[in-house]
Amino acid sequence: MLATASSLLFIARPAAAQTVAVADTAADTAPAAQDDIVVYGAGKVRQEQTVTQKAIEILPPGSSPLKAVERLPGVALQSSDPFGSYELGTRLSVRGFNQSQMGYTLDGVPLGDMFYNNHNGLHISRAVAAENIARVDVSQGAGSLGIASTSNLGGNLEFVSRAPSQTMGGEVALTYGMYDTVHLFGRLDSGELPTGTLLSLSGVIHDASKWKGFGNQSDTKVNGKIVQRLGAATLTGWLNYSLHKERNYADLSPATLKRIGSDLDFLRPDYATAILLSQVSANQAAAAAKRALPFPTAGVAFPSPYTNVNDTYYDSGGVRRDWLGALTLDAPVTTWLDVTATYYHHYDKGSGGIYTPAVFSPDGFPLSVRTTEYGIKRDGGIARATATLGDHTIQIGYWHEDNRASTDRNYYAASLTNRPDVTDFLENPFRSDFLTDLTTVTNQYFVSDSWTVFDALTIAGGFKGTRVANGIVTTFGTPFINGRIAAKDWFQPQIGATYRIGRQELFANYAENMRAYISSFRGPFGTTQVGFEAIRNTLKPETSRTVEGGWRFDLGSVRGVIAAYDVKFENRLLAAFSGANILGNPSILQNVGSVTSRGVEIGATYQVSRPLAVIASYSYNDSTYDDDTVNGTAFVPTKGVRTVDTPAHLAKGEVNYDDGSFFGNVAGAYTSRRNVTFTGDVTVKGYTLFDAAIGYRFPTNSALAGVEIQVNAVNLTDERYIAALGSGQFFNNASSLNNTLQAGAPRQVFGTIRRRF
Repeated sequence: MLATASSLLFIARPAAAQTVAVADTAADTAPAAQDDIVVYGAGKVRQEQTVTQKAIEILPPGSSPLKAVERLPGVALQSSDPFGSYELGTRLSVRGFNQSQMGYTLDGVPLGDMFYNNHNGLHISRAVAAENIARVDVSQGAGSLGIASTSNLGGNLEFVSRAPSQTMGGEVALTYGMYDTVHLFGRLDSGELPTGTLLSLSGVIHDASKWKGFGNQSDTKVNGKIVQRLGAATLTGWLNYSLHKERNYADLSPATLKRIGSDLDFLRPDYATAILLSQVSANQAAAAAKRALPFPTAGVAFPSPYTNVNDTYYDSGGVRRDWLGALTLDAPVTTWLDVTATYYHHYDKGSGGIYTPAVFSPDGFPLSVRTTEYGIKRDGGIARATATLGDHTIQIGYWHEDNRASTDRNYYAASLTNRPDVTDFLENPFRSDFLTDLTTVTNQYFVSDSWTVFDALTIAGGFKGTRVANGIVTTFGTPFINGRIAAKDWFQPQIGATYRIGRQELFANYAENMRAYISSFRGPFGTTQVGFEAIRNTLKPETSRTVEGGWRFDLGSVRGVIAAYDVKFENRLLAAFSGANILGNPSILQNVGSVTSRGVEIGATYQVSRPLAVIASYSYNDSTYDDDTVNGTAFVPTKGVRTVDTPAHLAKGEVNYDDGSFFGNVAGAYTSRRNVTFTGDVTVKGYTLFDAAIGYRFPTNSALAGVEIQVNAVNLTDERYIAALGSGQFFNNASSLNNTLQAGAPRQVFGTIRRRF
């Protein structure tokens, strides 16, 4: 497939072409003003903002770049840890669309849907060190035509990494904080070599204890990048390595919150209680069947405060190892035609493990370690061309990806003396539920035209087409399922315009998008062969229609945006589950109707003076189900109910100060009530969080030139709140509710010393 990469240059397009409003990608967006934290997307036909490197630098080192994005209107982010890098407990939603319904790229390379159960990409927290990100371009609504994504029903987040510096230098930074947090970052830049080459190499070591329970969250990253001039062309290559280990926080339910509290976590190192819970559960099952108790000394009553074997388990965690790299050639062909072509490769090996009482070890020990093991080998090519013909800028592009993945379910023996580490890659399972090979072949193209009608008016339009073919081969296991399914839509149009009146700008946009099926047990393969055959010819991919418009205002010291939108989300897919999550029961995916979302977003920056700026935003979102639902065989009255995990109100404000020496930030954010169940009979209350940072850079003429110190505090008021929802899926109503809530992190403080040279 990639042997044709060179021929794709004929339909490629360069990163230098930065004027097209509809089809631009993250690599194409003009760099934001260096002194701004948020840039409001002037010239874009969509609601779009950029957060700059300054927004990332003010965060506690080790934070996910998503933490910088959450200050934007319409963006809701919750995480169980203070950094937003704990993948299983981090949830992003925008305008009612959840994290897996958005699009994500790094330097134009697709990151998939960034869901924890990886099948087509990886989380941005693993893809690159946050310190190496130059900016993030966020489209809350329609998303770009040219983005390499098949999941962006909603908008997209396009991450752009730092280029190697033109001058030799680097930096080293050390962070220490509460819960034994240690974060070390180092970077070296070669400067421009005599060959015209630029090089950078950086690394991260991060380790932090959980704020409750046992265990650490750790990251090791190495990022390398090279830029080489080839006459008028530029060749850019980069390679990133990540080893990410996380010990999970226990999922909570309203019942366990009331009975035990938000400090409930996994039991490790209390092995005895974990064994007892399993034994009591086995005894209860035997007593109900009028059989002899298998563990007579354990009895049939759970030890207080537990009333169920699924209240908590001994331990749970995961490990991911990733290699992600790309090679891009940008070349001007003529004065009016520019091309670019990218080849990328991603390799992932991952495992998520949990101690389960549902399957005993071979010797009868009442626990084992159940793992879901992942593998990804993705190869892809992206090619684009830009032609500037008078008042028209025409783009065409093509993206192909071949993804060979696997998902396996294995069990490993445990005993009194053998306690496998759930953050390791385990070997020699005693049982396998299933071994599956998954394929995803993606083909997508786009065509766009940006027409400058006259100086004040630009019209941008185009369309894209997508076909994604998914396949599964089960080599062993139950359910045993084999087959193929495809989603395609060769015409997904967009049309938009901007109109300038002095320093003011009006914009409007219409877009249609489709979300492809996923080669995962969250998708159509998460069922039996009979269930798959029943849906294969009737299932429809999810689609969205977005209409949005607004006013970007520039009133001198106050700049910002006011936008409104109307979104119709159709063919919503829902998997009908049964039983506790740990049982791994099969589901059946089904179309369950549509969702209507309407809302307004306001964001503004008030530059009080050059060192002092105030940023604020407010969003109102009304997302409701249009239909009642039949979930499996259960009728669920969802019509008119607010969608799960969708706050109606988001209000955010921050004060930033930076005079070159002293700098700091105080930020507050309010998130309103959210539904936990589809019927809305279980909710979590709203909450307000405050974070702060303060720092000092030593003068350039001092002995400590290049040194800076920074102190960060998160959750200043030590708010107790529920952060991520849906960690154990969403449920019909309170009677079917399982553990699916994650508690938010308490107040924490971190200190950093940094040396730039």
